[in-house]
Amino acid sequence: MNNFYDFIVIGAGISACTFAVSVNKRFPNASILLVEQGRRIGGRSTTRLSRKNKILEYDHGLPSINFSNNISKDLASIISPLIKSKVLIDITNDILLINERGDIDQTLVNEKFYRCLPFMFSFCNEMINQSRNRSKIDFLFQTFTQSVIRKDGLWQIKVNHKRLIRSKNLILSSSLLAHPRCLEILQIDSLPLRLAFKNGEDIIVDSLLKKITFQKYIKRKNYILYVPNSEIVKNFNHQYLQIFFSDSIKEYFNFERIIFQRQLDRSMIIVLHCYYTHGFFDISFDTIIQTLIRIFFKHKKFLDLYLNAQYFDKMDWRASQPISNLLPKDLQWSSASKIGFCGDWFEAGNCGKAEAAMLSSIRLTKLLTR
Repeated sequence: MNNFYDFIVIGAGISACTFAVSVNKRFPNASILLVEQGRRIGGRSTTRLSRKNKILEYDHGLPSINFSNNISKDLASIISPLIKSKVLIDITNDILLINERGDIDQTLVNEKFYRCLPFMFSFCNEMINQSRNRSKIDFLFQTFTQSVIRKDGLWQIKVNHKRLIRSKNLILSSSLLAHPRCLEILQIDSLPLRLAFKNGEDIIVDSLLKKITFQKYIKRKNYILYVPNSEIVKNFNHQYLQIFFSDSIKEYFNFERIIFQRQLDRSMIIVLHCYYTHGFFDISFDTIIQTLIRIFFKHKKFLDLYLNAQYFDKMDWRASQPISNLLPKDLQWSSASKIGFCGDWFEAGNCGKAEAAMLSSIRLTKLLTR
């Protein structure tokens, strides 16, 4: 592992991987390091290898990715090979909606939903495999970025055990180190990005730090349920099913969607996605089951699953999507300080968050060539 790179990217999720492969295609000899606190590639789209049960592997964060019908040529160059090779499969027909009356219908959307085979982490992995020179892209997993410092025209990144890594360019694929919410999440007193600059030193960074304070974020909590191998699971005739909850259910119960994933041992993992825009609280397992039974009261095959489900785990997502005050595109790159930003916290028009994140990374790559 080197200690000096042309680019250091904080994060290894969808936007970070899109940036890395886009840069590698344009500059195949540029060295790139992605620094990720998680155990593997993908960010919120990663796949979890259970520590409790080594057989279980499931998508506990982003279970699918959706794209608008008219994606850009640059984005198509990344997505189309994955669809053609059937790494990405169309699961639009398996995206359903349940309302407060218990009626289940297909969602009416102008987008296509896809998931990766065999798991969602493959999406980022297969993007990286499209690189022209894969050997120039490195990863540091389970690595926490402690500070970012600009010194003598270079970036110094302090990571685990006070190790310093230097680079010519720094890319933040998450807003965490720039947003005030990191003070509570990371239990620190000052914004890491603010400490890297004096006021007035970089107009773009100053503007970004000022505007991002108005950005509100969804807080997410996922509850993971387990249904052992049984006739109930065997008779559940869906391979990649996702059910979104209507707005009224979402507002009252904080349930966003529920995911059903078969496992290799013929058991099933059920992931309930909850989201919060104000308070952030836990829901007991009994309350979850009682509420699901109340919502799905018309559908025996779901009731049977819930009545046989066991509590397995819980996941709090500290990094989640912004819901207001997306940042303008002209704040994505500072040539003066060699720092760039990408992710779903930037304007991208009417498209899904994952698509927005990818578009921001492609746009940032083009800004580097100007």
